[in-house]
Amino acid sequence: MTDLARRRFIAGAGLIAGSAALPAHAQPSAEPALRLRLVYGLPRVLDLPYRAVENAAADIAQASEGSIRITIDTPRPAPATSPAEDDAGEPAASETQPRAEDDRTQPGPHIGEDLIEAVRTERIDMAYVKLDDHAAREPALAFAGGAPFGLNARQHLAWWHEGGGGDLIDAALARHGCIALPCGAGGMPMGGFYPRDMREASDFEGLRLGASGFGVQVLERLGAVIIDTAPEDLGSALRDGEIDAAAFLGPVDDELLDLHRYNRFYHAPGFWQGTVNYALVINRRLWEDLSPARRMLITLAAQAAHQRLLAAYDHRTAPALRRLAIAGVEMRYFPQAVMQAGLAAAQSVYDDAARRDTLFAEAYRSMQDFRRDALLSWPVAELSFDTFMARSRGEP
Repeated sequence: MTDLARRRFIAGAGLIAGSAALPAHAQPSAEPALRLRLVYGLPRVLDLPYRAVENAAADIAQASEGSIRITIDTPRPAPATSPAEDDAGEPAASETQPRAEDDRTQPGPHIGEDLIEAVRTERIDMAYVKLDDHAAREPALAFAGGAPFGLNARQHLAWWHEGGGGDLIDAALARHGCIALPCGAGGMPMGGFYPRDMREASDFEGLRLGASGFGVQVLERLGAVIIDTAPEDLGSALRDGEIDAAAFLGPVDDELLDLHRYNRFYHAPGFWQGTVNYALVINRRLWEDLSPARRMLITLAAQAAHQRLLAAYDHRTAPALRRLAIAGVEMRYFPQAVMQAGLAAAQSVYDDAARRDTLFAEAYRSMQDFRRDALLSWPVAELSFDTFMARSRGEP
């Protein structure tokens, strides 16, 4: 019996015993201890999301009075050679020994490994990821984030919880034996650092751009040459001339990468991403074996982490922008001509993907319908107020 299976058996037995012994005054009995392993699948340089995961794990431990404890790991470097077999062609001893219930020393997934697959196959219990980065594996996951010309942070949360978006993402993940809980947001990303002011859509032609994710297909259709570069390597790639421009996230994280030291034109918005969202991915059978109380506890902790992380980014973005400006960065908006060309390119990307995958097509239609209504209502009060306040800076 695997470690994960043992935990499910123990948890299930505890539920049966607990329900049978529930006293008349409805005071719940204590459930057995549960130890879960979570792998943080984002670049470790992203400190705020890592803290969000740590806080969520601490909240879960405190609210469960220590009965649920989550150990957070990061992917390990890939081995130079596979340890799967020894000289005799037999599985290595470490691979054949069952793992002890509380043993957290066994190697986890290595860098670059598909964490959704690791969760599905029960190598780990949970993973913290940016789901839309896994759209090559499951196209509909593109809408777990803002997607090109998609929804902003508040709109996306409304679509997920009230507009059917969460059900569609759940259907996509069901194919891979997982569920996901929104567990962090970063808001609207910036469009990246460029060696020149990007005034025309043609300025993207032949531009070697360090970027990743589903939305880079839009940039490719504008003529950019996408160089998939690890975030921590973007600065050195700019310095060494391996790429011409770099697009990562927003001011808080971009500043940490020192991208402004190499290119001074900082453009907004990152229209090919919409909004940045992170998710807690959990093995589906493990989730279904948890008691309703434990599922609710983990869900509420994830929701709190989602809100707190967005608040943290909102709080830190303005100071980061000021520091970048003092360092000589020139802020630019992409002109309307560039945005219109990007929107047309995004439409063609969506159409092509929808023809290939029916669930993607369903999620796209759902997002489109929600976006259509949101774009009718958002300018009435929200956008008009924000526009006035931005222009006036709150001064009469």
